[in-house]
This record gives sequence, structure tokens and C-alpha cells, in this order.
Amino acid sequence: MAYKNFKLENIENDLGIIHQSFSFLPTHLPNFVPTNIFMTILNENSHEPIYTEKAKSEMIITPTLMELKRQNNNKFSFFSGYEFNVNTKLLLKGYCDFLLSAVPNSLIIKAPVFCLVEAKRGEIEEGFGQCAAEMYAAQIFNEKNINNNLHKIIYGCVTNGFTWAFLKLENKNLFIDTNYVPFTFSEPNKVLSILQWILDETLPMYTLEPK
Repeated sequence: MAYKNFKLENIENDLGIIHQSFSFLPTHLPNFVPTNIFMTILNENSHEPIYTEKAKSEMIITPTLMELKRQNNNKFSFFSGYEFNVNTKLLLKGYCDFLLSAVPNSLIIKAPVFCLVEAKRGEIEEGFGQCAAEMYAAQIFNEKNINNNLHKIIYGCVTNGFTWAFLKLENKNLFIDTNYVPFTFSEPNKVLSILQWILDETLPMYTLEPK
């Protein structure tokens, strides 16, 4: 069993995580203004067939995270398709689609990990359990590797490219925002505004002093 085998209905029994639907995203956020480079990439990608999970990851999700990084230089690192084995006893092991760390320009995954993004081909609800397990693994990973990490929040996202659902894990309470966020090639700023908010909310929480 690995992250992909976790379902939302069994994370309470397996990991002790209580989940609930809760609107935690702000209703009003500063508008994220995409760069011309990003909009050009999206325009090019919009003419390609984007039907598979891999295509959505390459054509939509990766460029979006790169745009976030482009406008937040030297603030974080993100890893695509990396193995993240944290606790084999709890079966918290396997590969994550995208993992964001608050350590900039790192070649390896370092704490604090603050956000996980999972790509799904179809129904995004199918990825909630998997994303929750990865978020809990990130919580454990951070606790082992940085000081003063008590009560820190981990964010997550499950997306099929065109719809993004955001999650928040605080201690062992998982909140799934009921307001899914649309992504279009002409208006990607809604998703990016929320990703920017997550970045701004999360980075000040962590002291990067290693244990």
C-alpha cells in the first residue's frame, strides 16, 4: 500500500485524521497578474490534446507552478514525481505528483514541506484520500526535521487541470474547501491567486532552523 491506495473514507481509521467540508479559502484576494511568458506557454498548450493525466500535468499544472515560482524567486522549491517515503509502518510511502518545500533552490526534498498537489484524470474527489495521506506524511516529515513545528498547517490540492480543489491539514483535522476553483487558459489567475495566498500564509509559519 502507498499514498495512491488511501481513500478518504479510510484515512480516519488508518491515520486518525478527521475530515470535513469547510470553506477556508478567502473570498477576496489580490489579483495575480500572470507574466507574458506564462500566457504564451498556455496559449501554445491550449492547442494540444490534453486528455490524459500526464498531459494535464505537463501542459497545465507544471507551467502553473513554474509561474508561481517565477514570481516568487528564491522562496521555494518544487519537486515533480519524487519518491517521498516518510513512515513505512503507516504506509506513508510512494511518489507524489508535486511537492513544494520552503527551502529554495534545493536539489533534494527538505523540510518544511508546505503543499502537495495531486493530478487526476477525471473526478478529483478520488484523490482526496491520497492527497490527505501525503499531507500527513509532510506533517510528520517536518516534525522530524525542523524546530518549533507544533501546529503548523499543511496545504494540499487535487486537480484535473481545469478544476482545483484545495485542502488544509491542521494537526489531525482535514478541511476540504467546498468551493472548487476553475482554471482556464485565458484566466489562470484565480488558481494562481490562491496558490500565492497559500505561499504567503505558510512561509512565515516556519522557522527554517534544522534540528
